[in-house]
Amino acid sequence: MNLVKGLLSLLLSVSAAPLFAVEAPEMKIEHSIVINAPPEVVWEVVSDFNGLPRWLSTIAESRIILGKNREVGAIRELTRANGTKVQEKLIAFEPWNRSLSYTYIGGQVGATDYFPTMTVSDAGGGKSKVVWKARFKRIAYWTDEPPPGQDDASQLAAFNKVFPMGLENMKKVIEGQ
Repeated sequence: MNLVKGLLSLLLSVSAAPLFAVEAPEMKIEHSIVINAPPEVVWEVVSDFNGLPRWLSTIAESRIILGKNREVGAIRELTRANGTKVQEKLIAFEPWNRSLSYTYIGGQVGATDYFPTMTVSDAGGGKSKVVWKARFKRIAYWTDEPPPGQDDASQLAAFNKVFPMGLENMKKVIEGQ
């Protein structure tokens, strides 16, 4: 009987060990820019869920594969400049707040639990402020030692490069209209 209890205890402790593994922390980034155009003009660009290639040079193509542009539930497929593809779903769209949020749902994703939000606000004097923020976890969130290039620092570096670059390009596109 003691042998059975001992084996059962051992089995339970070994099988429960993965449940207590440390999960990767949620990371957050936030970038903003002031654009010399009224919020309505800037929102027209930001709210175009299919318009990313217009101002984000890492995206070669975008197409809506389900639903309609500017409607919650719309799914876009993005083709990156390197040829990889990812699908994203519009999960919040609030024109009254000039805000939208989306998430990865498939393809070659750059992070897990990825939830970016873009918001346009009035900066006064005919200008707008765009805030692009995100929360996410690294791809290999289940391990303490992720593969090279998938660690927290690499994920943060990648998004901290793309977000400001995208905002700068958006500013050039809008101010050049």
